[in-house]
Amino acid sequence: MALKFDPNNPEALLIELVQPRSDWLGMDSIVSLLPRLVKAFEEISQPIDGADAFLEWLGCGSVETKYEELAPNRRGPRGIVGESPQHAGLYKLARKPECSEIRLQVSAYVINTAAVWRKELVPSEKEGFDRRLADAWRALRFLSDSALVKVPKPLNDIEKFERHFARVNEHLDQRQFEGQDTRYLKELHGFFKSYLGEGKFVTYQSDKQKSQRREIQKTGKWTPLDNDVDSEVEGVQGRTVHITLPKQSERVHTQYRRAGNAPEELMNESVLISQRGAALNTERGETPSIGLRKQQPKRAAYRRANSFLPGRWESLNDYERGLVLKALFENKMGSENTRLHVLLILLTGRSLESISETVVVQNRSQVPDNVTTNKPGCIYLVRDDQAWAGFVAEPPERRKLAKKWAPHMEVTNKLFIGPIPDVFWQILRPRVEPVARRARKKDRILFANNLSTESVAEEIAIEIKKINKSTGSRITLKRIQTCVFEGLIHQTTDTVDASLVTGRTLPTGQSANLYYHTRAVETLAADYVDVVNTWLVNLGLSSPSMAPANLDFGLPRVGSPFCVRLEVMRDVVSRLRAQIAEYRKTAYSRANIRRFHNLFTAYAILQVMWSTGFRAVRDPIAHPYEFNERRGFVIIADKVDDNLGHSRLVYLPEVVIDQLRRYETHRQHMKLRLNEVGVEAPIETFFVFLDAKLQSEFATPKRLADEIQWTFPWPLNVSRHTLRGFLRDQGVPGYLVDVFMGHWGVGTEPLAKFSSLDLFEMKNRIVPATAALLDELGFGVEAGLDA
Repeated sequence: MALKFDPNNPEALLIELVQPRSDWLGMDSIVSLLPRLVKAFEEISQPIDGADAFLEWLGCGSVETKYEELAPNRRGPRGIVGESPQHAGLYKLARKPECSEIRLQVSAYVINTAAVWRKELVPSEKEGFDRRLADAWRALRFLSDSALVKVPKPLNDIEKFERHFARVNEHLDQRQFEGQDTRYLKELHGFFKSYLGEGKFVTYQSDKQKSQRREIQKTGKWTPLDNDVDSEVEGVQGRTVHITLPKQSERVHTQYRRAGNAPEELMNESVLISQRGAALNTERGETPSIGLRKQQPKRAAYRRANSFLPGRWESLNDYERGLVLKALFENKMGSENTRLHVLLILLTGRSLESISETVVVQNRSQVPDNVTTNKPGCIYLVRDDQAWAGFVAEPPERRKLAKKWAPHMEVTNKLFIGPIPDVFWQILRPRVEPVARRARKKDRILFANNLSTESVAEEIAIEIKKINKSTGSRITLKRIQTCVFEGLIHQTTDTVDASLVTGRTLPTGQSANLYYHTRAVETLAADYVDVVNTWLVNLGLSSPSMAPANLDFGLPRVGSPFCVRLEVMRDVVSRLRAQIAEYRKTAYSRANIRRFHNLFTAYAILQVMWSTGFRAVRDPIAHPYEFNERRGFVIIADKVDDNLGHSRLVYLPEVVIDQLRRYETHRQHMKLRLNEVGVEAPIETFFVFLDAKLQSEFATPKRLADEIQWTFPWPLNVSRHTLRGFLRDQGVPGYLVDVFMGHWGVGTEPLAKFSSLDLFEMKNRIVPATAALLDELGFGVEAGLDA
């Protein structure tokens, strides 16, 4: 298709050539390039119809006039590359000191191809087109002249040109190019390949065919499963496994993140067993046997990476731990430095590198509130409190607490303080006391700067080897480091509590629970003291020697900063219920009926969120049949979508069951009333909002936030942040809390093969705790309009 100049609409051709941003940034520079670009169209045998008239119009100054008119709205180059890649490409070429003719010819070829492609696009293909066009112009901006020579001469036959380009890319010698020239050549080729329908993003099929094909492809991979009962991959006859891979765009800057979700939850893969299959990509050599062979070890390895079982080989048993303690008490662990290093590693669960940076202070006021950049993992020995202090483990990524939210949230700290029993302090005191006396205004390091960590590690290895040789044990430094972590898991049944104390990073599939957890320092310290004292009891030491120094904590909780204060939430619930009562009195007109229904829906959703830990992703209950009123549970599918890819069964308190029963009756009543006034039946989801025209809307997080913003001005997911710590404070075991919260990955599914989860135990432990929370917050049963 040849571009054409229309004298009646002269700007049309300019806009087609440049695809400018609204403020025409740099258009004066681009206009100076256009005569050479018009000539380039002729050189590739795709001349512009009316080119002379177009150049004459450019010379009249119309472009310069409009360019000056738009000057006040000009904001600079931000967004030009991403939003207007063609404009950005021409702008950069115009500013190049020397822009070769071949670069202009290839640019003209891309412009002409994009113009044809743009007219043939259907809406569903626009995203792929924009991405490919941006790739092509990035290549034209950055390709070196030596690499640009490899681009074939543009031809009228684009299929022949693309085949020639493919052969060039296939036989490229990367040693001939610098930087990323090879990548840019492939991206430029990908633009023409996608135009022909052979690329990843665009194929010329009907919208219906494409939607059916992409319904599977866009969400992940479908892989056949075998039927071997001993395989780590559960075999299901005639079925396939669906591994969902969220896009990068889902991990950040989405409504899920803004609603307060943990990034780790959006990055984890999930598995769905389904009857649905997909054709193999035979063009890439895929066969059923090869596909299965490739996927089985990958999935098995992912299971092992996500599985964390306390009591495995990397932890010391009671006998081995006793050998280490006996060597410490009898001063048989090499030099004093080596002995102190091993003791602190044993007591804190921190690494050798962290212990080598140990700092001594006189009192707690000298311990900083935040992690220091030069010593991020060091611990502090507090002489006056006879304790050690260290910063708690934090998730790899967490949103910041806005100032306007802070007054409504619990005060949290980043510091854990653990008392040190007397028998261990006797070993530390001769070294700590003289250092602490010099730490009046400034903290002091425990070990000398010239002490090499490598030399200490070598000496520790020698001493451990002596113990192993004489006793036949299997002690290692890593296993010594895990003693506190393992002990806390047995003591608290919660890997997150153990992680907060020891600073140990949790396995991949279990890191999201750290994002939500909050715990009192005093509770963690009490559990820690029980663990350490158990070691001494096993050695037969007397009771007085086990007593730690009295420690007046006065510390806030540690963990998530998004734990809302219960008295604040009580006020929110009270105001919501009062407003519902007011709206119920005036629910006669269409507008007032809508106001009551929407607030009533929001109240019911909040009650479900605070009793189930529902993530602010989409519908809390996607379909009515997912709520089992008789058995008192609901199916929550909130981690990926409504296809139950990561679903969990949650038992409900009686007040929530009654509320959902009332809401379902109200919803049926509203359906009849809407039919009477000629409004279509609501969408088939459990919770439904109504717009100004009484049309149904999905219960999305944004819609819910808009409805309750006047009384709930913080992220919706504060319910999850508050729930986990509350359940643990109520004595619910950590493993049941993880099941309740939906914190698991591939290989740790609570209802999967070989799972030992007891649903009756889960119901008997969870329901009283969530019922107590709802009662504490003032949630009650509200009636709908059917009453």
